[in-house]
Amino acid sequence: MNIQFFLPCLLCVAIALIIMSRLMYYAKFYSPSYFFWIGVILAVVGAVSLIHPLIFLLILNRFIAALVMIGGVLISLASLLYPVKMKHSSTTNQKIDALLPDFAFNEFHEVRINASPERVKQLLQVTGVKDIAAARWLMKIRGIADEDVDLSDRASHNIVGSETISTPDFNFFVVAPDELITVMILKSVIITNNSNQLAPPEISRLEEFTSFDTPGYVKVAVNFRFISTDTNETILTTETRNKGITARDNRVFGYYWKIIYPGSAIIRRVWLDTIKKKAQR
Repeated sequence: MNIQFFLPCLLCVAIALIIMSRLMYYAKFYSPSYFFWIGVILAVVGAVSLIHPLIFLLILNRFIAALVMIGGVLISLASLLYPVKMKHSSTTNQKIDALLPDFAFNEFHEVRINASPERVKQLLQVTGVKDIAAARWLMKIRGIADEDVDLSDRASHNIVGSETISTPDFNFFVVAPDELITVMILKSVIITNNSNQLAPPEISRLEEFTSFDTPGYVKVAVNFRFISTDTNETILTTETRNKGITARDNRVFGYYWKIIYPGSAIIRRVWLDTIKKKAQR
C-alpha cells in the first residue's frame, strides 16, 4: 500500500502526541482521567466514521468504525469504574497534612516567581480566577460560574473571621506565615446535584471542617504556600485534596473528578501563571 495513504494517520498521531505533552504541563498525568477522555475521543471518532468512514485514520469501513466506537465507550467506562485508591500525605510540615493526611484525589502545582513572598501574597489577594479569560471559560463548562448555579458549597461563602484573608474567589485561613488554606464541603453526588440532599454547611472554623462526618459529602482542602529561596525568589505551590466521608462517597465523587480533572488542573495552572506574570512585570 502506498506510504502516502498512512501519512494523514501519522500526522494525526503526531499532533495528538504534541497536544498530550503540552496538556501535561497543565495537568499532570492521572491515568483514570486521561484514559476516560481518550475513550471519549475514540467513541466520537467511531461515531463519525459510522456516517462517513475516516479513511485517513485507517477506519476503512463501518465495521471498523463500530469497533472503534465500542472500544472508546468501554475504555471510558472502565476508567470511570476504576477503583478509588486512598493516598497518604508524603509531607508532615503543612496544615493541610493535619486536615487531610489521607485523601482519595489530589492535584499539585508549583511555579517559581522572581518576587518576594509578600508581593506574591498581595497579588493572590487581588487576582480572581474568574477574571482570567481562559479560567472563566473552563469554569463555565464546569457550571460553577453560572449565576443560576447554587454556590453554597464554595469557600467564598464561608464566614470571614479574624484569622482569614479574602481573595476575589475564596476566603483563606492564615495557618502559618508561609501557608494559606481554604476548606469546603461538597456533595458527593455533585454531578446530579441531588436537590433532596441538604446544601453543604458553611465553614467558619477549621475545627468544624475536621469534625464534619456526615455521609453523602466530600471534604476539600486547598492550600497555597510561599517558599522563599536563597536567590530572592518565591516558590508558589498549591495543592488540592479531596476525601469522601465514606468509601461510597469517594466512588461517586470519583466519577466527577475523573471527568473534570484536566479542566480543574488547567484552571489552577493558569491562575499561578497569571500571578507570576503580574509579579514579574
